[in-house]
Amino acid sequence: MNGQLLALWMATAAFAPQTATQTTTPAAPPRVATEVIVTATLAPTPESQAARTVTVLTRTDLEALGITSTLDAIRLAPGVDVRARGPRDVQADLSVRGATFGQQLVLVDGVRINDAQSGHHNGEFPIPLVALDRIEIVSGAGSAVHGADALGGAINLITRTGQHASLAAAVGEHELAGLSASVSGYVLPSTWTVSGWSQRSSGFMFDRDYALGGGLLRGQVVPGLTFDARHQRRTFGANGFYGASPSKEWTDLSLTSLSWNSTRGAWVSSLRGTWKNHGDHFRWDIARPGFAENRHRTNAGEAVGTISYRDNAGRAITFGATAGTDYVTSSNLGDHHVSRTSAFAEVQLPATARAMLQAGVRLDHYSTFGSQLSPSVSAVFSPADGWRLRASVGRAFRVPTFTELYYLDPNNEGNPTLTAERGWSADAAVEYAHSGWTLSATPFSRWDKNVIDFVRPTSTVRWHADNVRDVTTRGLELSATRRWKAATVRGAYTALDVNAPSLSLLSKYVLEYARHSLVGSVSVPLGDSGIQVSTTADYRRRLDGQRYTLLDARISHKWTHVTAYVDASNLLNEEYREVAGVAMPGRWFTAGLTIK
Repeated sequence: MNGQLLALWMATAAFAPQTATQTTTPAAPPRVATEVIVTATLAPTPESQAARTVTVLTRTDLEALGITSTLDAIRLAPGVDVRARGPRDVQADLSVRGATFGQQLVLVDGVRINDAQSGHHNGEFPIPLVALDRIEIVSGAGSAVHGADALGGAINLITRTGQHASLAAAVGEHELAGLSASVSGYVLPSTWTVSGWSQRSSGFMFDRDYALGGGLLRGQVVPGLTFDARHQRRTFGANGFYGASPSKEWTDLSLTSLSWNSTRGAWVSSLRGTWKNHGDHFRWDIARPGFAENRHRTNAGEAVGTISYRDNAGRAITFGATAGTDYVTSSNLGDHHVSRTSAFAEVQLPATARAMLQAGVRLDHYSTFGSQLSPSVSAVFSPADGWRLRASVGRAFRVPTFTELYYLDPNNEGNPTLTAERGWSADAAVEYAHSGWTLSATPFSRWDKNVIDFVRPTSTVRWHADNVRDVTTRGLELSATRRWKAATVRGAYTALDVNAPSLSLLSKYVLEYARHSLVGSVSVPLGDSGIQVSTTADYRRRLDGQRYTLLDARISHKWTHVTAYVDASNLLNEEYREVAGVAMPGRWFTAGLTIK
């Protein structure tokens, strides 16, 4: 594969003799500190001042736990449900706080990757784990900051910057083989990052084989001007993914952006242009080429401009506007086009030395779905050292995808009369941090209208897309983390109640959620031996009656620059499904090396 060749080339370059050290200049968006949050607000804000519910998963934490999949990393966050159709990032639907799979926004370095053709592609992350700096997950309505799709929340994957060289290789059961690498500095300018990745497996059952790979190039052309280009391809057996058929799917994604940032005193200005091209080739039955075989090509372009002012007292105001377009060319959906524009503003006001108020509003206009106004207000207060109280309320919306509007196959049909979803959400939280402990409790509610689902009266007819009226979601998130110098223990519990009283039909997505989720992870060293043991347990009690615990374990030995490991996923060999009708793999052993 092209991804394998790129990754091998990078591995050779990354560990070549070091050249003269260069000074690293941070790439856009600007980061005011290592703890800066760029997802919850328009103006980058330190995590300690964030008034929204934010979970930050750092590269250091993920490496300590032996996490090898981006989706497995996201599972660690409270309130997040990863509904995978395959192992190791093959394909998955994401849900934050019980939202349906299209109701959360996925970003890479602040660039939208949600796909206008289908929300099932939103988990196709164009970045390997070795190139990740951190993952920021903001729960609750985010349309005031990001526009469409952020009803449940927003997930932002931040690319690693600064001098580094990392190589990861893995082999395992079911003919698994994977290679990924990332480098900045050494034979490259320290302001540029190059990464490549490739992975394949023959599959744990019939028609569940997969192969994926890609590469990225990101860096500063001149100070303040950042170029970013990524491309990836995926091929996978899709047995039962969208119905009772041995299907096959091929997807590809190209993403390019150019961003400019300028700081003059207290003023910060930014401009960014992005272009995304996504292809989806789907064959309903691998034995019947041409029958219900669809080819979709989606293009999306967007231009964003913002200007911010922050004074010495911490007061900040940001204004901005966007213009964009989405269009699809498809053998099944036809050719369709939607244009969109928006204007937005946000203020951050320190009320006292211990309190911060944040408020924002955004107006989005779509050529097809009309206008949506998205306000939000949030506040954070620290009554004493180590304590934080937070509260937020906001409105968000989502427009239908082209698949929901126009798709047709033997098991599903769209509906061109669909309207936009919209909803309010609110949460409140108490947090305590002391002596390495971080504890939090967050009750939340969301009230959605015109929620889109695929429904049917009986199992003998097609799923039909429809606005299924109102959905009310209530829940509670609890989390605890304890860090020592070389060990980490963390846990998160989520309780959910999703109520759709007017929905008397069979539901494909709205009522597919976990009522109770408990995720825990431990990473400890065995003395000074260089051996590290880590384990992650993920318990889910789903509405359909399933109860299962996924136990992953790893043992590793670290030398100066090399770590060798053996791990096992689903160690208890549980039989389970995260998406109805789609079997997931049992116990799976893997061995590998990381070099950095």
